[in-house]
Amino acid sequence: MAEPTTHTEVPEGHGVFPPFDKSTFPSQLVSLSVTFVLLYVLMARVALPRIASILEERRKHVADDLAEAQRFKEQSDAAIVAHEQALADARAHAQTIIDARR
Repeated sequence: MAEPTTHTEVPEGHGVFPPFDKSTFPSQLVSLSVTFVLLYVLMARVALPRIASILEERRKHVADDLAEAQRFKEQSDAAIVAHEQALADARAHAQTIIDARR
């Protein structure tokens, strides 16, 4: 059997996994609190405003695209109405020519 190396040896009197050692709880709570506050401030001051500006830019872009699509739809509807009117006029004109030839 191999002898334990310095990496696998357990120090005398410290058989508890360090995060579960009751003597280190206060320092762990302090470091956790400091880390949480720093991450919260970083998110609130830097990351979230950037995300909000990106979302606002995307919202404006989508709104502009929808407005342009609506404008194109109105133009195509007007073109369809003009085309149908031209067809109706051509049919009426053709009918008058047919009636005149009879």
